[in-house]
Amino acid sequence: MTRSTAHESFAGYSIESVLGRGGMGTVYLARHPRLPRRVALKLLNADISAHADLRRRFELESDIVARLEHPGIVGIYDRGTHDGHLWIAMQYIEGTDASRIESRSATVERALRITADTGAALDYAHSRNILHRDIKPANILLSAPEPGRAERAILTDFGIARLLDATSTPTATGTFAATLGYASPEQLCGQPVDARTDQYSLACTLFTILAGRSPFQADNPGQVVAAHLSQPAPRLSELRGDVPTALDNVIIRAMAKQPGERYASCGEFAEAAANALAHQGKTNVYRTAPTVVGPASALRTARPKVEPSNAPAPFAPRPRPAPEPTPPSSVVQVVVTAIMVVIVLTVIVLAYWRLFQ
Repeated sequence: MTRSTAHESFAGYSIESVLGRGGMGTVYLARHPRLPRRVALKLLNADISAHADLRRRFELESDIVARLEHPGIVGIYDRGTHDGHLWIAMQYIEGTDASRIESRSATVERALRITADTGAALDYAHSRNILHRDIKPANILLSAPEPGRAERAILTDFGIARLLDATSTPTATGTFAATLGYASPEQLCGQPVDARTDQYSLACTLFTILAGRSPFQADNPGQVVAAHLSQPAPRLSELRGDVPTALDNVIIRAMAKQPGERYASCGEFAEAAANALAHQGKTNVYRTAPTVVGPASALRTARPKVEPSNAPAPFAPRPRPAPEPTPPSSVVQVVVTAIMVVIVLTVIVLAYWRLFQ
């Protein structure tokens, strides 16, 4: 197959279009050869299909997901090998994914519904000793709303999923496999991972949906890693005025550096986030313009009153507080750095002096 032309046939499936391409392969929209059903047909590139280790991981992905029967997890219909390619036929979700959500148009309620759906799917997988290990917006599909059925979040891509049973682990201990912007500290350090690892990544995902960026931004990967390991989670309420500060605290706990300080489950995290918004009420989410008192003439020429709609009003970031004085620890760090620079320069000068002597 040329992998570029529609209406071709592959392993009996009729190819309709390309859904996406990646470094490992291509996903097509295809029709099932025997059933009136469209599927997402995932093909691995020929060179990867010939690689024994990657071939084993790909087959394990389909076997893992085939064990999961949950409305919040993409289903697997079939798998096999054809024309030098490994392939999987998966449930096709008509819609988009969470990475395509425009943050400024995303309500807090919608983001929390996506988090709750994904958290329920993860808790189900965790109850069967399966971790995802790569939770991020692009791996959360969003079904298109239909009459009588609201948008649903559906988890996909268990490509690096890991069975908690060590005898079935697809990656060696200490091997890092995740998306850097959403990776937990224990993943980055090569430490043992568990269900709370997925929770950390889910909290990063919630932050990203509402902020339009991942929690830790930096110029190079090393700085992102250092932030995950040492910096506290940023406060979302400083970026969006419609986010209650109570939700900040929930995200900070779910992104705690130590897994033992996080919530007991993804569902508990999602519930805490929903409660934070519920306790806040609608005062922060649905804002109305302040009443302005002015001269009578101004009032007579003012615009007629407009009834508030059900849509949330545009939000603005809360004003940033004045910068605090530099703490003593920062001063000490600056002094130590200056001393180290002086020592290095002294060594260089002495080396040159001895050379010319």
